[in-house]
Amino acid sequence: MLRRRLIILATAAACSAALAGAMTAGAMTTDGAPHHGPAGKDRRSAAAHHPAATARHAATGVQFQTWLYPGGSGDSTCTAPAEYADNRVKNGALKPEYWSVNGKGKVTLESAADGSCNTYSAANVADLKAHSAFQYPTVSAMTTADVHALVSSSTNRGNAVSQLTSFVVDKQLSGVDVDMEDYWSWSAADLRNYKTFLTQLATALHAQGKKLVVDAPAMTEDADFYDYADVSATGVDELDIMAYDEEFDTASGDRCLPITPLDWLRQVTRYAQSKVPDPSRLVIALPSYGISAPDPCDLDAVTGNIQYSDMKHSPGFSTDPATVAARRDPSSGEIRWVSGGKLYDYVDSTALDAKLAVLTSLGVTKVSVWSLGGGNPWFTG
Repeated sequence: MLRRRLIILATAAACSAALAGAMTAGAMTTDGAPHHGPAGKDRRSAAAHHPAATARHAATGVQFQTWLYPGGSGDSTCTAPAEYADNRVKNGALKPEYWSVNGKGKVTLESAADGSCNTYSAANVADLKAHSAFQYPTVSAMTTADVHALVSSSTNRGNAVSQLTSFVVDKQLSGVDVDMEDYWSWSAADLRNYKTFLTQLATALHAQGKKLVVDAPAMTEDADFYDYADVSATGVDELDIMAYDEEFDTASGDRCLPITPLDWLRQVTRYAQSKVPDPSRLVIALPSYGISAPDPCDLDAVTGNIQYSDMKHSPGFSTDPATVAARRDPSSGEIRWVSGGKLYDYVDSTALDAKLAVLTSLGVTKVSVWSLGGGNPWFTG
């Protein structure tokens, strides 16, 4: 989860209008139930929702994308394939986290041979292709140490470029999604070497007719730790702005901010558009998960990325329509309540629709969602 250092408070009145508009645009769920059905639902049954999923894409003019990440056998994240089987991204992209970077800067392919889910196998690749127009396996490095170990070594960069490019060419996939985070702790040299790595990877991929997608932090103004325009100029085909986890910008002593306030989402999107004006090269990513945190907020004790299947077991969770309506936060559309001194917050389908309405009003044409699995909600329609 991202820890941003730009503290911007959402304006509830402005956000209420967007939420109201989204709620009149179509039928909304108010109980937090996932649009695609319960976790573990039979995939053939889930696929019956294909017409609605395709209609949603056509109605909004938006290409939808989404991530899925590895889990052990039986983990809630393993329901992701059953969820995308409804063809919600049939015209869009699936981004499975197939690679990780270790502390030595080596890229490791995560294989389903060890019994894990959402990892590489020939069958899993075939399934991705059957349910999406584009497939961008993700290479993930979540710590500065891992990022540094890869990008600071010309040997490690070269090996990674060769390995990633050869894989997507051999498996006939669309390209590579690079997710390297902990940006705020990078040195200036790390940032330079990161851009060198992206340039080398883009060059290799483009030579094979493949694309480079890069995941980037949410920003509302220029900062030293990242530059959308500079990163895009390395040859990035799509810059994916992760517009979530604003709770980490909460001021000391306050209740945790929502995951993605609507007014903040506008600011992030407008800033990104000023740096990447071509809508075909800009993706805005939205959250589909929950969080919990002490109330008042303790940034060191936030639990993030809680899947819906787990969120519904939280103290005080309710699907009663009146309770859900009372808990819906006008600044974000999210469901928020406090129980036992702890704040709970999750994004349901209504909240996703409200966030999507903000993006479409600004002309965004590509929207990604973190993440599938655990019955996490999806857009209605």
